[in-house]
Amino acid sequence: MADETSSLTVAKLKALCVINDLASSGKKAELVERLLEAGLSRTEVGLSEAESIGEAVEEEVVFSLEDETTISIEDDKTVLSEPVKKAVIEQKDDDVLEAVLVPDLVEDEPEEVFTPVATKRQDVATLGDMVKDPKVIAVIIVSLFLGAAGWWYINSSLEPFTAEPLRYGDTMEYSITGPSDGSGQIKASEGFIELFSSFLEFDDDICRVVFDYGGRGTIGVTDGENQAPSVPSNLAGTVRSQGPYGNNEWLAIEITNTYDFDYLNFARQTYFLGSSDCPEGTFGSLGGYGELTTRRHVELKDQMTLSTTVEFDATLDNEPYEGQAKTFDVGGVLGSLDLVLPGISLMLQPVELQDLFGTDIIEEGAMGERLGWRWRVVGQDTLGDDKTWKIAATHVDIERLCLGSATMEIWAEKGNPWATQQTVDVIISNDGSLQTDCSPFSEAFGDYILPEGELELHHKFKSTKTERGSKLLDLGKDYTLRPRSNTLGISDDFQEDWAGQDKLHPPDASTMREHTLEKAIQCFDYIGGSASGAKAALDNDGYVWRGLDKRTGSVTQWNVSWVARDDTSGWVLFELTGEPTSDNCTYVDKGSFEELASHNREAIPAVVNVSTIEERLADSSKYPQFSGPEGVFDSNNGYHENTRIGFLVAVPGDGANDLLGQLTSTNVGASTMDLSRSYSKDILDANDEKISEYDCTFATVVDATDGRVIGWTNVCQVA
Repeated sequence: MADETSSLTVAKLKALCVINDLASSGKKAELVERLLEAGLSRTEVGLSEAESIGEAVEEEVVFSLEDETTISIEDDKTVLSEPVKKAVIEQKDDDVLEAVLVPDLVEDEPEEVFTPVATKRQDVATLGDMVKDPKVIAVIIVSLFLGAAGWWYINSSLEPFTAEPLRYGDTMEYSITGPSDGSGQIKASEGFIELFSSFLEFDDDICRVVFDYGGRGTIGVTDGENQAPSVPSNLAGTVRSQGPYGNNEWLAIEITNTYDFDYLNFARQTYFLGSSDCPEGTFGSLGGYGELTTRRHVELKDQMTLSTTVEFDATLDNEPYEGQAKTFDVGGVLGSLDLVLPGISLMLQPVELQDLFGTDIIEEGAMGERLGWRWRVVGQDTLGDDKTWKIAATHVDIERLCLGSATMEIWAEKGNPWATQQTVDVIISNDGSLQTDCSPFSEAFGDYILPEGELELHHKFKSTKTERGSKLLDLGKDYTLRPRSNTLGISDDFQEDWAGQDKLHPPDASTMREHTLEKAIQCFDYIGGSASGAKAALDNDGYVWRGLDKRTGSVTQWNVSWVARDDTSGWVLFELTGEPTSDNCTYVDKGSFEELASHNREAIPAVVNVSTIEERLADSSKYPQFSGPEGVFDSNNGYHENTRIGFLVAVPGDGANDLLGQLTSTNVGASTMDLSRSYSKDILDANDEKISEYDCTFATVVDATDGRVIGWTNVCQVA
């Protein structure tokens, strides 16, 4: 055998080695010997037939086609190695071609089509000959089809996932339209109009407003690494944040959302001929464009909202408007509505998935409830070329309390921490039309917390671009700079329980104003005849629950609201010049209220006097926003001349006690102090030349129990 040379070329011998899973390196003689040792016959390796041994065993590849007709590939020039699997193609009755791969798992199975290498058939074709065979081409095409189909199936199936956590520097751009790709829309009537009064001033006779809008938005997490150099290096990405007790050293995560409205239309309706009826039909429409940005600070350790700032800049009918509103702890665009219906603000921007779903797995049929929303994964859906999970969500409290309906449809995909698409449809009403089959408690609750009128909201957000940051948020971490409780609010030692001492009003004692409330009350000794109802109430355990101080030069105008033991209440307007005397106290006007106030001394909280709060607010190192030409304090830490100072004492009344008792375990009321000022500001062109003038109003509200600032607004519109 050593002297005999194979009639096959080296290339063909190497091809046989490849087919039989053998090494293909070496000289011609080495290849021949390797193939013989593997069990191939002499004829198969190109040697003479005389010394051929063994017996050929034929193999066949079976195709099952229509009518189960079998085509066997018996061509002597065809050979398939052991790892190849048996391919079967069957034609079903419904004319669908189904391909099945049957793996060769059991070595000694009787039905095995392919035989071991030791008994390979003798007539072996080269790799080139095999590829040229039409039947082999059919097998290759089917195999490629099966492989491609398998790849498509694997890559098109949508795997369950949990929501991605946010990272510093995450951003998503999105479009803003209506649910049907028209314009988004907000409708508000009667009392609900006040939700937007922080941004636009409305005439008293407006009963309905309609906002139509469309454009783009950008939501993101600020990467504050280069913005706050004094932040510890291990907490890079956070930002410094002001707290409700002043310019404290809080660290927070900043989440911003900017709406860029290319299209903005504001329409309003007025009451019909001074009546209480709001007619159909729209007039007074203003068109334009604008930008609105919300900025939320989430405190690092407690992961609670520290503050929310809303800034807007709009042009309607070629007239500019601008403003800012900031609230601490709670609030935002929807203001107090977000207090009584937690989670409702999720509708106003693309939902942060981890906020709504937590660590729950998003998969077919999954459901849960979080932040007031009940959600269910409806199934898979396609957005463009991407597969997403479609989720339906309903606000539980709005539904349970018969306040209307609030629904969202959310499309979520892995890798995006926000909703890839989100549609919102809301209608909230207090007119009874949405309160069918409701319990008496639900109806009473709706009447108590909701203003008169309706609120509707309809829009769609759709992602257009997403970019991910690199570092996960540091939520839950403590830090040495974090303010402690004893450095925040005014100490309890400064509180006065004036109601328990049967006094007539909250303590004032201001050193910044000449005519304090203590002096103003003395005027009732001189104007009592003109305000006999107020005088009688205050002489018989009544008290002052609201007061407004408005100063002009040396004259202070006080508007004092009182309540008697029998819950009757009213107000008296008078002026004070100098010390209280019959000559210096001048009666101006009076009036009465209907069911506005209740007499309840037991519920009045102890408060800090006005003087202590004034000094704290005038400290520009704590509250720089309150001082300067746009604030309420001047450069000498005194009031601007036209600043108004007020206080409010709110307590649960007899009509509300039963309802409040079902909602909370406390009957303690609240007491606030408020400051406001109107001023003018120039509107400048690109060359800093005055072209017009703004009329602006700054206002803030403070918790009188400990000096905590609740929030402030600064709104300007063209004069």
